[in-house]
Amino acid sequence: MKIVLSGVDAGAWSLVALQVILEREGHVVCVAADVLEACRREQPDCLVLSATDGGADCAHVITGVRANPALTRLPTVIAGRLDLPRRELLALGFDEAFPATTDAPGQAVVSLRLYLGRVVVSV
Repeated sequence: MKIVLSGVDAGAWSLVALQVILEREGHVVCVAADVLEACRREQPDCLVLSATDGGADCAHVITGVRANPALTRLPTVIAGRLDLPRRELLALGFDEAFPATTDAPGQAVVSLRLYLGRVVVSV
């Protein structure tokens, strides 16, 4: 599966760690600062946004993705430290949200990997 990975407010090390995890799963990962351009160029199977500071800036990214006719059906998810509840993130246009919690920080990555496994089957 080809994935565009971008950090809404994530640090470089968070993106590198997530990139390595996804590549070890067999995914082709393109890390991008300009999400819309990368998605148009790469034509990914999924867009993964990583957030480490609440993800408050995610609204403009998902709005841009959903407003682009070529990207409206692109599975788009957000993972990390999220301030917004899942239902609000889904209402914004995300297909899924994977919050990292202090009591189970790795669960977001586990859930993301399971989700990508399902998306691979349906793509």
